[in-house]
Amino acid sequence: MPASVSRRELLKWASAGAGAAAVGGATWMVGRSDADHMAPNPRATSTSSSGTNAPRTTAVAPAAIAAVGDLSQRLLVVVEMGGGNDGMSTLVPYGMSGYYDLRQRTAVSETDVLPLDDQVGFHANLANIHRRGAAVLQGVGSSTPDGSHFEMMARWWSGDPVNSRSFDTGFLGRLADAIGDPAAAAVAVSVGSSSHPALLSKKVGTLAIPNADAIGYVVGAADDDTLRQAFQRGFAAFGEGAGGGAPGGFEELLRAVRAQTVQFAGTVGEFGEEGDGGYPDDSFGQGLRLAAQLLSVDLGVRIVHVPMNQDFDTHDDHSGRHPDLMKALDTSLEALFVDLEARGLSDRVLVMTTSEFGRTARDNASAGLDHGTASVAMLMGPVNAGLYGEHPSLTDLDENSDLVATVGFDQYYATVADGWFGVPASDVLNSTPEALTGVFRTA
Repeated sequence: MPASVSRRELLKWASAGAGAAAVGGATWMVGRSDADHMAPNPRATSTSSSGTNAPRTTAVAPAAIAAVGDLSQRLLVVVEMGGGNDGMSTLVPYGMSGYYDLRQRTAVSETDVLPLDDQVGFHANLANIHRRGAAVLQGVGSSTPDGSHFEMMARWWSGDPVNSRSFDTGFLGRLADAIGDPAAAAVAVSVGSSSHPALLSKKVGTLAIPNADAIGYVVGAADDDTLRQAFQRGFAAFGEGAGGGAPGGFEELLRAVRAQTVQFAGTVGEFGEEGDGGYPDDSFGQGLRLAAQLLSVDLGVRIVHVPMNQDFDTHDDHSGRHPDLMKALDTSLEALFVDLEARGLSDRVLVMTTSEFGRTARDNASAGLDHGTASVAMLMGPVNAGLYGEHPSLTDLDENSDLVATVGFDQYYATVADGWFGVPASDVLNSTPEALTGVFRTA
């Protein structure tokens, strides 16, 4: 049996952000603005470059699962690796000319690679992902890269690889608009963020829940906690009351937020108290745990966004830091997939990764990597495991001696929108990039 979050805990999660919006701190966001692929070859790993023994896996890879045919039943979990994840330490080009010349201080040893072919392979700390298989998109980025975290994050969130200001909504919000039920309290939810621009929508509700520490703020006051009970009654009443502010003003918006909170909480069914489900006890692990919970019940939630909230901005000591990040990603995602299997959701849930940019092709004097360009993205779940797109050349670099993207991230987005949800790219993107074919496994 999968571990579950109790109904009280889930209601606290669902309401925490709205309460914080009223008093400062984290915020709750109302989304709507009107009210030949080579499959991975599992093999044992050696000592990782972080100096710790990477887990050895002898387990047989799970049988490949075809995606559910009904597009309306398909769900999405988005894992954001903020700070700029290094693609060449995730998918290591150990067999490519130039790699060990460029990375004299930070290269991953060939003994710490889980090969996908004779050119590239996963970092040893991604043993579970290697065993399960992933559709790996190489060279994902922008044709006009920018070294600013803020600019590139805004582009990814908005869904435009060249202009961060071309939309007043977010890519995930527009996707939610295209696939979601406007009557649902929330179609897309961000777990572990305060207010996330990627979820801004026009037609459906989207919500952002800051973190587990905020639980208990708005609902679930103990019987003997009269002060908190009074506050929570007042909070709910404000959302139900008639607005006194200007139409479309902040007060009206805040009342709508609170009313939406109550609606979302009211759709939650009863859950048992069944432990932690094997998820790591950190914000990412618990965020994925809640993602599985939300997607397993009839809430209308189709998309859950979970930031890792760990630092991928490895300007120094990259080899001492990045392996731990890979381990954290691998461990938490393995717990998610085990949970999804137990819940009977394996054929319905796609996991995708994002990060604003990769790191520089060449390492720096601090044994680190600076802001780069192209990186790697992964799709996991009902996919045909293997390599997609062309790995950037390590010898033919751009004018800044950096990698040249071979797959625009709008093409990556189009692949998910069109290939997974059946939403034409033109409905959610400015451009009409051609979706990559053969990625998703169908019956």
